[in-house]
Amino acid sequence: MTTKIVAIQGNHPSKLNPISDTSIFLAHEIQKNYKIFYYEPKNLSIVNGKVIAKGFFIKFNYTTKSFYKIIKSQKIDLSHCKFILIRQDPPFNLEYISTTYILDTIKDKVKIINNPTAIRNVSEKLYSARYQKFMPYTLFSQDLDEIKKFFKKYKKVIIKPIHSYGGNDIYLFKKFNKNLISKIIKKHDHIMCQKFLPKISKGDKRVFLINGKVCGAISRVPKKGSFLSNMSKGAIP
Repeated sequence: MTTKIVAIQGNHPSKLNPISDTSIFLAHEIQKNYKIFYYEPKNLSIVNGKVIAKGFFIKFNYTTKSFYKIIKSQKIDLSHCKFILIRQDPPFNLEYISTTYILDTIKDKVKIINNPTAIRNVSEKLYSARYQKFMPYTLFSQDLDEIKKFFKKYKKVIIKPIHSYGGNDIYLFKKFNKNLISKIIKKHDHIMCQKFLPKISKGDKRVFLINGKVCGAISRVPKKGSFLSNMSKGAIP
């Protein structure tokens, strides 16, 4: 039997930013009608076929300095929840992938947002290769020869890891640098290379779709001297 519990799988609340982290805003609204059970990915287990999480019931209030309060530590069977929200930050590593396989075992019993199978199969940056006609010229590779050819053709190139987020480890190269690019590849394996578009200084546009229909959009303008349009890196809407 399901209960009036919504479970959130995420980074420890102490690592969240109450000014910008949408997980807090979601939880703040959800707790009006449900109890919030919060747990970290490392505390997710399968015990004799049951998906068990060790975490705590929690209250959020993003309008105060102490924006969360832990009510009670507990272990629960996640199949008894009304919903499970997957909210932890990347990296999209083996721990992340393992949690999707674990949650797959109960997705027919409880609504999981987003579907763990979809999260695992739809890598955000690699999936974009299906829509090349809407993108700058792009290369996914860890082959230095291919990357060098890409630089020769497009000169200024943006390099980013394919499984990171929030503008982290993104670089603008004005020429091919074998040693530095090799270090990035050693850390991240395949990387994403894109022709640099100077107009980014005027901002990008993030468009929101629901069931294929545009429901909203936001423009994000990099701070002066930056090319990063991530608000976590100082960009403004």
